[in-house]
Order: sequence, then structure tokens, then C-alpha cells
Amino acid sequence: MVSLRTRLRLLSILGLLGGIAHLLLADRLLAAAQWGYARVLAVDFEPRPNATRRVRLVGVLFLGGSALVQYLARRMGET
Repeated sequence: MVSLRTRLRLLSILGLLGGIAHLLLADRLLAAAQWGYARVLAVDFEPRPNATRRVRLVGVLFLGGSALVQYLARRMGET
């Protein structure tokens, strides 16, 4: 069985990768969402003017959450 500390560390790594993707690939993520909405939901998806900035903000939040989870995983290792 995988320990909680290991799961937290994996979650932290995934959050880090997700945050980096949102920061560096914001335009591509919006394009992928636009494609997915058109193909799967058959609706038009028009990003608002500040959509790229909001996607990058989500990336910053991912990075902050990842740092918090990493901190908690380290604290669990001390006990």
C-alpha cells in the first residue's frame, strides 16, 4: 500500500506540472478547450479578452497549492 506521504508527493508533482503547463501553454490550452467544445459538445467556445491571463493565474494557484502539498508531505516525514 502506498503511504499518504508518497501520495502527497505525487500530487505535488502533478500540481507542479499542471501549473507550469498553465503558465507556459495558456494559449494552447485555450485552443484545446475551443477544439474540445466544438467536437464533443458541438457548441462555440469564444474565450474572453483576458482568458489567457486567467489561465496563467490558475497556473500560479496550481504552483502555490503544489508547494503547500509538498510542505505537508515533508512535515509528515518529520513525525
